[in-house]
Amino acid sequence: MKTTTEEDQFLRRILALLDSARAYESLTQSDSKQWQVEPGSALAGDDFKTDPYQVSHSVWNALTVAVDHLHCFRSTFASELQDKSVSVTIHTHGQYSLLRGAFENSARAVWTLGPKQRLVRVQRRLRMQAGEHRNSDRMAALLRQQPKRPLDVRMQQLTDLVVNAGTDPAEAKKALRPATYSEIVREAGGLTSMGSEAEAVWSSCSSLAHGDMYGTLSVLERNIVGTHGRVSLAQITSSPKVLFWATDRTVAMLRRGFELFQERATCHR
Repeated sequence: MKTTTEEDQFLRRILALLDSARAYESLTQSDSKQWQVEPGSALAGDDFKTDPYQVSHSVWNALTVAVDHLHCFRSTFASELQDKSVSVTIHTHGQYSLLRGAFENSARAVWTLGPKQRLVRVQRRLRMQAGEHRNSDRMAALLRQQPKRPLDVRMQQLTDLVVNAGTDPAEAKKALRPATYSEIVREAGGLTSMGSEAEAVWSSCSSLAHGDMYGTLSVLERNIVGTHGRVSLAQITSSPKVLFWATDRTVAMLRRGFELFQERATCHR
C-alpha cells in the first residue's frame, strides 16, 4: 500500500499510541501486584458484597484481556525496531477485530467501575455473572457436559447477593438481566468524554470483524478498478486515518479503565 505524507503521519501516531500503551503489559503480564485491592477501599467493599464473584477480579480480567488484544494488534501492525526503523503492515479487517476485543473489554471495566453508587457497581458485576452462568450452560450442552451445579441454584445465589446488597427483592430479576456489549459500550461512553463516539468505534470495528458489507463500505477505502454490468470490481484498503481513530479511542478507554481501577482499589481515608 503506497501512502501519502498525511497517511504516514497517522501511521506514526498509531505506533506512538501503541508504544504508550505497552506500560499496561507489565501490569498484567507480570506479578505487578497492581490487581490487589486495599482494605477499606471502595473495591474492597464491592468485593465483600459480591463474594465469590468479586468485582475487582472481573474488572482486572477485562483489563488483562483488553491489553492482550492490543498487544496482539501491535504485533500485527509493526515489526520490532531494527536499524532505527520499523516496518508497518495494515490489514483490512483483522486488526479491527483485535481493536474491538480491546475496546469492549476496556469498556466493560469502565462500565463496571464508573458508577459512584456501590449498589450499581454490584448489580453490574452480578449481571455479568448471570450472563456467564447462562452461557456456560449453553457451552456445557454443546460439549455434552453436565454443570456441577444446576442453573437455578447458581441464579438463586446471585439473587441472594443482589438483594443483600440493597436491591428491592421485587426488582431482583430485572437487576440481574444480562447486559449486552452494545449496552455496555454505550453506557461506558457516557462515563467518559467519548459519549456516543464510543458506540461508533465499537460498531465500526464489530462490522469489520463480522465481515459485514455495510462496515466494509463505510469504514474502508475503495477504488473501483472495473465494472461488469451493474457490478463494480473494487480494491479495498484500510484507511490509516480511521485506524488511528479506532486505536486512539481504544487506548483512551483502556487508560480510563486502569485509572478507575486504581481509584476504586485505593483506600482514601
